[in-house]
Amino acid sequence: MIFNQKQLFQGTTHIALRAESLYVCKRNPQGVATLETEVPYEEILPIKSGEHRHIPTNQLLLTALLLLVLGYGPWSTLLATGQATNALYSWGAIFALNALAFWLRFEQQWCTFRLQTAHLAITLAGRPWQRKQFRALVAELERRTKTYLRDEYGQVNPLGFIEPQLRRVAWLHELDVLSAREAQALSTRLTGRRNTDTLKSMGQELEAPYLN
Repeated sequence: MIFNQKQLFQGTTHIALRAESLYVCKRNPQGVATLETEVPYEEILPIKSGEHRHIPTNQLLLTALLLLVLGYGPWSTLLATGQATNALYSWGAIFALNALAFWLRFEQQWCTFRLQTAHLAITLAGRPWQRKQFRALVAELERRTKTYLRDEYGQVNPLGFIEPQLRRVAWLHELDVLSAREAQALSTRLTGRRNTDTLKSMGQELEAPYLN
C-alpha cells in the first residue's frame, strides 16, 4: 500500500508498506530527500493516529469583513462605470495573498493527520479528501505489523530454550499481537503448567502442577 502527498512549498511525502518494513521518504520542493527511513515491523507497535483540526473562525470572519469593506468602493465603481480601477486590482492582489496564506495555514497548521509509531512520528496535511485513505493506511499498517509478528515470532518450540520464548510470548501479548488466551496456551505448551503462580499448602509455597 502506498500513500503520497504533495504540499505547496513543502515538497512531497511518500509512505509505503513493504513486506517487512514501513518505508517513509520526504523530499523538498527541489526533489532532494530530507528524510528517508525504513522501519522494520518489529519496531512499529504501538501505533497511534489522530486527526487534529483547529480553525480560527473569528480570524477568518474578521479578514472576510475587512476584505468586504476594502472592496466595496472599487467594486461599486466597476459596477457603475464598467471599468476596473487600480484600487480594484490592488484589492484583487490582497485577496489572492490572503487566500494563499489561508490555504497554506489550513494544510500545515489548522488541519493535520498524525501517525505515530514506537520510533517515528509523521505529520501530514489534513485534507478532507485524503481522510479515508489515511485511515486505511493506519489500519493496514497495524494489520500487516501484527500479521508479520505473529508469523515470525508467534511459534514456540518446547524443545528449545524456554525462558527466551516465554519473554517473546509476553512481548507479543503486550503489543496485542496475541490475545491473553493465546499467550496462555503458548506458555502452557512451553512449561507444561497452566500458570506460573505458586500454590500454598499448610503455610508452604508449592510449584504449580504440570499438565500431562
